Amino acid sequence: MTGAPAPLRVLVADASPLFRDTLRDVLRDAAGIEVVAVAGSADDAIRLAQQHRPAVAVVDVHLPGDGLHAIRRLHQKAPAVRLVALCGLIDAPSETELRDLGVVEYVIKGVPNRKIVAAVRRAAED
Repeated sequence: MTGAPAPLRVLVADASPLFRDTLRDVLRDAAGIEVVAVAGSADDAIRLAQQHRPAVAVVDVHLPGDGLHAIRRLHQKAPAVRLVALCGLIDAPSETELRDLGVVEYVIKGVPNRKIVAAVRRAAED
């Protein structure tokens, strides 16, 4: 007997309570995705990633406590976690900088929800 595949475990870390709650709900409603933790700061994102061991972490580059620092530390402390960076268009770090930090997908805030879900799924497949 074959069971259903295990859900894709995701951590959401964003500076805005409204955005992170919305993103949590969007991902939770997507088939095959389980949001295992939600963080509002860089330190929380690092701690929760180590505690919950998600497959993918979606991290706001402007997270309080320095989102880029959180991405760097997540890549160092939990290299198996696939990183998706969230940022605004105007002040986004360069794609090269993000790749150097370990980011496998990059999402501009404001894209349709389906694009964020697709980026999370692609990150898990990389």
